[in-house]
Amino acid sequence: MNDYWLAKLISSVDEVDSRKRLQKSIYLLQLAGCPLKCEYILHYYGPYSFELASLIDQLEGANLIKETPEQAGHSLLRYKAEITEKGRESLEKFEKTPSGADVESKIKNFLPLFKQLNQETLWVLELAATIAFFHQTDWNEAKKQTSKFKNVPLTDSNFQKAEGLAKRFKKVA
Repeated sequence: MNDYWLAKLISSVDEVDSRKRLQKSIYLLQLAGCPLKCEYILHYYGPYSFELASLIDQLEGANLIKETPEQAGHSLLRYKAEITEKGRESLEKFEKTPSGADVESKIKNFLPLFKQLNQETLWVLELAATIAFFHQTDWNEAKKQTSKFKNVPLTDSNFQKAEGLAKRFKKVA
């Protein structure tokens, strides 16, 4: 079912500007209750899921999404993702089935959240996901760990914005 969820999320926006954005957005959505269930590890750019990377590759291989490489710096490429016509048709066809209609009703709550994350600056998104990853029981400790890991002062305005974003998505037990 992860393939449907990911394709539906991508289809809810014009495009997603990078795989990094997808990784961090899906991580935060999962914390908010989105049932994608991708496992994450801590990577240089924050939480990273090999499962999600593989799922993106599968959707592109099936021509349900299209990734377009773009130069994002001196030697870096980023991959912009968007739904294809075949992907839209597949989503519509699935949503007309009883199980598809049931799944579609469950994802509707997460679409506005994904749209918000898709418009957030990538740096704030990366910081927020990392803060949330480090959070166990103490937000102050998570902030300290993230500050050290990312080499960003706690007083940085982007860091403070990221903290608020992390808290919005991380359900506290």
